[in-house]
Amino acid sequence: MAKKILSLLLALVLIGSALAGCGETKESTGPDDGVPAPGSEAEAPGEAAETEAPDEAAVREKVDDGLGTKDLGGMEFRVLNRERSDFVADLSFDEEMNGDVINDAIYARNMAVSERFNVTLAADYVGEPVPIMESCVTAGDDSYDVCLAQIIQQTAVCYKGGYFDWYTAIPHIDLSRPWYIGNAAEALSVKNHAYVMIGEFDLDVLRFTYCMYYNKSIAAEYNLDEIYGIVKEGKWTYDYLKSLADLIYEDLDGSGTKDEDDRLALSGDPYSAVVTYQYAFNNPLFTLDAEGIPQMTFDREKAHSIVEKLNALYWESIGSYTQGWGTGSTAWNGGRLLCYTGLFNSAGGYRDLDFDFGIIPYPKYDEGQTSYYTMSDGAHGGMMVPITVKDIDSVGLILEALNAETWKKVVPAYYDTSLKVKFSRDTESAEMLDLLMSSRVFDFGYMCGDWGMAFVIQDLVSRNSNDSESAYKAKDKMAQKTFGKIIDAYLALDEGN
Repeated sequence: MAKKILSLLLALVLIGSALAGCGETKESTGPDDGVPAPGSEAEAPGEAAETEAPDEAAVREKVDDGLGTKDLGGMEFRVLNRERSDFVADLSFDEEMNGDVINDAIYARNMAVSERFNVTLAADYVGEPVPIMESCVTAGDDSYDVCLAQIIQQTAVCYKGGYFDWYTAIPHIDLSRPWYIGNAAEALSVKNHAYVMIGEFDLDVLRFTYCMYYNKSIAAEYNLDEIYGIVKEGKWTYDYLKSLADLIYEDLDGSGTKDEDDRLALSGDPYSAVVTYQYAFNNPLFTLDAEGIPQMTFDREKAHSIVEKLNALYWESIGSYTQGWGTGSTAWNGGRLLCYTGLFNSAGGYRDLDFDFGIIPYPKYDEGQTSYYTMSDGAHGGMMVPITVKDIDSVGLILEALNAETWKKVVPAYYDTSLKVKFSRDTESAEMLDLLMSSRVFDFGYMCGDWGMAFVIQDLVSRNSNDSESAYKAKDKMAQKTFGKIIDAYLALDEGN
């Protein structure tokens, strides 16, 4: 009886939320928006499962990378990479086909590039690749053609010089192509110069994309509207999520204490998963001015509002629960959690769960925000090409081909293994994954900030503190110095070219 009453109350809240949005006209925002205007002909819930989506890999294979073919005479293309088993698997230069969808897609990528250009792909794996790369640059050592490492570590050294400019100095690179992700090229640049770049070849950018998972069985149990439809209508907002967190909770174990053995509406860690809200709510630290120079333009009043909203969501809502790293895993795997914040890479481990789930973006700040946004965790990598490379034309050719073939072959394989249904036969899932990946944004202040200003929200929300004014003030002087140093160094490199 109590659950029926709760379902009725929840339905009334959600109906009220929907009615509040009636009559509004959604601004058209271009091809990366991915959300139809309210009132447009969106698919009704349940229709998409019966509609076959185009085969993503087949569509992408038809895209010409413009590189042609060239015999490089057995050249060895050498990668310096992080020594982690998952990153090794992302390259799989020494692996064979074994029937695993992703492994075989990576193998196919490697073979396509090596056979097309007559090259050998090789990699060394080390715990800390950046210091080794710096040593090679200093010594004039041409041991490696590209370095893959954590983006924040790379941006901390690339501005010192010693690396090729992705905008002007590496032949065959076309940063407008879809295998260079979102706004990454702009976010890493100063006056159209960038010495580290993000592309699909570095697969951890894909795997470390933040998203939300939702339990379809719980949603149905509480008579919720089909959440995919809510997202498509542009109504997946903070207020909508907060309404769920304020109503969905059951003390399943009768302990009288809220924990992961209870029915919960929202859970996740209060750290990087919380940083993502700053970008989901469209308040990056930096934007480019008319000259292409990054300027700190984030709205501190909005940042304060975001902190207050998140503390209210996570610490005051009856159905929300957070404690530390790993929070939510037990409740999610046990089928007791409606919404779970996490990384896209986790989806592969959820295929054996005994309930259906969906993958959706983080909510918008409000319905006035025209697009959904998310980010990739700072653990993701980038690509640096050292100036010690002697044959930059061939290196540029292979890098472009590896990024393009990863986008064509490997990314669709990740999509196909992320849900229980085959991606190419589930239109709604296809739309959600496309929306999620196209909504990734990158921020100069996050990638170049050395874990500083961009992590204030994480620090405050993890402590349930709303004192954002003091927190930002404490970091402002150092941030201005750090960012100013990097920007000035980029400008000096520009003048030296």
